[in-house]
Amino acid sequence: MEFYETVNRRRSIRQFTDAPIAREVLERVLEAGLAAPSSDHQRRWELVVLADRDRIHELAQIVKPYPCRVKEPKSPQQEMFKIAFPRQRTMIEEAAAVVLPYFKCKYALDGPQGTYALNDFGAAWCVIENMLLAATAEGLGSVVHIPVKKEPEQIAALIQPKKDYQLPALVMLGHPAPDAEVPAQVEATVAKNVHWNEW
Repeated sequence: MEFYETVNRRRSIRQFTDAPIAREVLERVLEAGLAAPSSDHQRRWELVVLADRDRIHELAQIVKPYPCRVKEPKSPQQEMFKIAFPRQRTMIEEAAAVVLPYFKCKYALDGPQGTYALNDFGAAWCVIENMLLAATAEGLGSVVHIPVKKEPEQIAALIQPKKDYQLPALVMLGHPAPDAEVPAQVEATVAKNVHWNEW
């Protein structure tokens, strides 16, 4: 798939078929993630990949579906809420693989040197974006879930990461269900969103 087509086709897919992902395809997606730029060229990343159905189910039980009171969406954001909130657990359960992109954080995000911590945090999101684009290029669906409330501690208890490694998001990968619901995109264009030389 041509690069710009891949960028424009990428969407958050929250419903998957039960088809597995071929190991060589999954490895290509992971390699794309690991090719991302990093802070100080350290590449302090460790990817934990869950491809075993029981392990994925175990992880999914930590994440609860969110209540959504939106019945008739009046905006793309509300449409996303209606689709995404009830699927926070099922999109994990249905995924063929879940990638946990851990990164070593030198400084605490909430500490006095938190702005420096953003270097490692931002680099981790480059890993994630590379994987999302690679998944799209491979014909896979993908979506992220950012751990909230007690989820970070509960996931850490399950995975047992090394000390000082942080988890910015879960990355779910799978073959998109034919009827997967996708909300309308908010339009962002060069003409509307780009400012040249000043705001």
